[in-house]
Amino acid sequence: MKNYDVIIVGAGIIGCSIAYFLTEKGYSNVLVIDKGGIASDITGICPGGVRQQWGTEINCIMSKASTEFFKNINAYLEPEHEIKFREVGYLYTFHSEEAKRKYAQSVTLQNSLGIPTKFLSPIEAKEIVPGINESSFIAASFCETDGFADDAYHVTHSFATAAKRKGVQFINDDVERIIVENGVVKGVYCKNRGNITCDKVVNAAGLGSKKLAKTADVDLPINFEVRRILYTNRVTERILEPLLISFEKGFAAKQLTDGTIYLSYLGKDLQPPFNMFDFQLRAAEVGTEIFPPLTDLVIHSHVDGTYDSTPDHQAILGCVDGLPGYYQAVGMSGHGFMMSPAVGEAVATIVAEQTPKIDVSSLNYRRFKNNQLIFEPSVV
Repeated sequence: MKNYDVIIVGAGIIGCSIAYFLTEKGYSNVLVIDKGGIASDITGICPGGVRQQWGTEINCIMSKASTEFFKNINAYLEPEHEIKFREVGYLYTFHSEEAKRKYAQSVTLQNSLGIPTKFLSPIEAKEIVPGINESSFIAASFCETDGFADDAYHVTHSFATAAKRKGVQFINDDVERIIVENGVVKGVYCKNRGNITCDKVVNAAGLGSKKLAKTADVDLPINFEVRRILYTNRVTERILEPLLISFEKGFAAKQLTDGTIYLSYLGKDLQPPFNMFDFQLRAAEVGTEIFPPLTDLVIHSHVDGTYDSTPDHQAILGCVDGLPGYYQAVGMSGHGFMMSPAVGEAVATIVAEQTPKIDVSSLNYRRFKNNQLIFEPSVV
């Protein structure tokens, strides 16, 4: 059987991005394995938001680089159908002086890294979102270069197709374990195909990454957090262009290109398994307080997704000390899609044993052993 240079486990946005960037470094003998196929799990239902308003330097740097990639994604990936990236911004509302004061540190950080976030008065925010209730908050922040990609499923397939053009193979199978011999990774064992050998394995298995890593005796500190998204009827008028978020109220909403509005309640008072009536009622209560036009809309469907969250809500990237041939791109904590270009390029560069443009060493697995966690405060 053929020996591969690299096997990537997981064909979500992260795995496909890594595959693409490996081809940019001259790799072609690469195999991507996913039991459900490309974008078959969480990536396929991702709303596609891309923001740069973060509270840690590493996330600001990765998100800024990723946003630049998304702006030019059609030139890079040459997809069959155009990928539409819309710079409509993210608008955060603040309902207390304390919250505004704390977030001012993040704005200072973002500005220092070239991210054009600015504070707005309620009246200025209303100019961007005319339907907003300007009396419900005291200030807002806005980054005009934030945005979203219309179709995360299409984006992921475009990464995969670009990789395929340069020789990467994709197969459907269930990877049951990583093969380790004498402390060195030698391949993977699949349910249907059995052993497949390779020089390097990249664990990008998303929600399955913790179980897979355990087969190589790597204990990932990942917990699973359910998020529910509600979808309304389609609205012909454009009433909510930016993605609207209130951390204090636990609310987020956005109007998609087809006119549908998706929204969610993020408060800690409701925990999964969610009662649909309670969740919908709470989302409506909070949402209509901030954005009254929601009163006229009908919620007709919902989707539950799961975050693979780490203790500091940061990804785990790169090699694992003492386990040659094994690499990880896991624990995305809900921001994998928007970080995928930067993560894919960095991990591919590390696998190629080169120095990445963005130093992601602070996100290595060893940070948990060394008690060097980097807590990200701006998690939606």
